[in-house]
Amino acid sequence: MSRRNESGYHVALVGASSLRGKEIQEVLNERRFPLSRLELLDADEVGGQLTEFGDEPAIIQPVNRDSFEGIDLAFFASSPAFTEKHWQLAEANGTQIVDLSYLLEANPKAVLRSPMIEHLWADSEGDSQTQPCDCRILVSAHPASIAIAAILANLSVKFAIERMAITIYEPVSELGKAGVDELHQQTVNFLSFQKVPHQVFHSQVAFNLQAGRGEDRQPTLREVEQRIHRHVGAFLGGRVRRPALRVLQAPIFYGYALSCFVELKNSIPAAAVEEALDRKPLAISRDPEAQPTVVDVAGMDYIALGPVERDAACEAGYWIWGVLDNLRLTAHNAVQIAEELVHAHENATRKT
Repeated sequence: MSRRNESGYHVALVGASSLRGKEIQEVLNERRFPLSRLELLDADEVGGQLTEFGDEPAIIQPVNRDSFEGIDLAFFASSPAFTEKHWQLAEANGTQIVDLSYLLEANPKAVLRSPMIEHLWADSEGDSQTQPCDCRILVSAHPASIAIAAILANLSVKFAIERMAITIYEPVSELGKAGVDELHQQTVNFLSFQKVPHQVFHSQVAFNLQAGRGEDRQPTLREVEQRIHRHVGAFLGGRVRRPALRVLQAPIFYGYALSCFVELKNSIPAAAVEEALDRKPLAISRDPEAQPTVVDVAGMDYIALGPVERDAACEAGYWIWGVLDNLRLTAHNAVQIAEELVHAHENATRKT
């Protein structure tokens, strides 16, 4: 990454009108990322759309051959298809890429990143420094994998873990604005005794729970499971046995919910489990009457956990309930990746 002038870095946001794109704009502004230029890019049909960034008017531009000229870093918050269409143009211009669409995770040049998990392992292993990454393609980790890896990392510091199983409730916003709009319309139509639309989901999601959403709906829930498995496995690095997990489609607009069962080697007080878990990016509530909800964590960049409960049939088994804002945590992670690139570049510049 090269700094173009003293005022900051030149950044492009591809998929600026998407839910993730809008969230990234908010996080960049809130964290005061050192920007001198922000290009908002998207498909032709939204090109020219007026928006704002940092209380200033901004216009979304369609992507063209010159869009990445002079751009240090590009966030791809677009659909996988749109990323596939344009990422090589960014790469050809020497632009570093932070991919939130997951299209590039299989690319041999790509590295999966979650600074908050990497720092968690570094701290627990007595290494305060994480290695800077100068890769050109950086894939932002799936938000549920960040939560799961954080739970396992925190627990494994103090306890031996026998096994873990997790049910993950996926919100419709993971399929973008189209998923949110269809759940809204399904809800309205169902309550007015009209036929519910099925353009995004293969059947009714409103007031329902599904173990699948149709093989022609991409990604399928099984593909999401596989992605979370890969990301969790990459962060655990063999330190802890990977958990069993299942993803269900829930009638939730925003926010993941996780129901986790963990069995430890030895039975210990639930309060000791809570103490081990209560470390960033996790925040635990010890009030038995205050299990957190996805509504509670809207706009938050941490994972909220409820009080730990013992399993009635397993002496060393514990239940952990967790919720997170999928859009905010994803955007926060992506911007943290960019901030580490900035810090690494500035450290290298000072040394020279």
